[in-house]
Amino acid sequence: MDSLLDYLDQIEDILDASKSVPFSNKISVEKERVYDVMNEIRLNLPTEIRHAQRIIEDHDKIIADARAKAAGILKEAEDEAKLLTNEHEIFRRANEQATDLIEESKKNARDLRLNAVDYCDELLEKTEGMIKDTMENIDEQFKLVNNYLSQTTEVLYDNRQSLRGR
Repeated sequence: MDSLLDYLDQIEDILDASKSVPFSNKISVEKERVYDVMNEIRLNLPTEIRHAQRIIEDHDKIIADARAKAAGILKEAEDEAKLLTNEHEIFRRANEQATDLIEESKKNARDLRLNAVDYCDELLEKTEGMIKDTMENIDEQFKLVNNYLSQTTEVLYDNRQSLRGR
């Protein structure tokens, strides 16, 4: 296999051997000979050069794919960051609401306890008054019963005395 430099030398020899066109800088070249050398170059290009040429041809595609992948990764990262931010915000709001609910519940429990104490105090006060009234009523009734029984005892004593003749 000839080297690339050998093929370039052959093309140079063809150009040197070509006839010049009168009154110009141009030359007349045997087209077939140049094509033959170019075909030989193509056939004998090393595999690495062909591979490099394919890589160069695929260069834009590779860069476009890499950019698309990078954009996808950035989009995923942004979405994940938004999700984490939203989850953090949701957690923060839930904590705030829980704290507010706890404080509200404590206040309601305190108010309920105070209202219950006030209600119980009112009931006890009414019960105390009713018991005092009942005791006074019992005292009056006792005095009336006591007076009645005392009078009845006196009448009975007087009747017994009359029966005995005294």
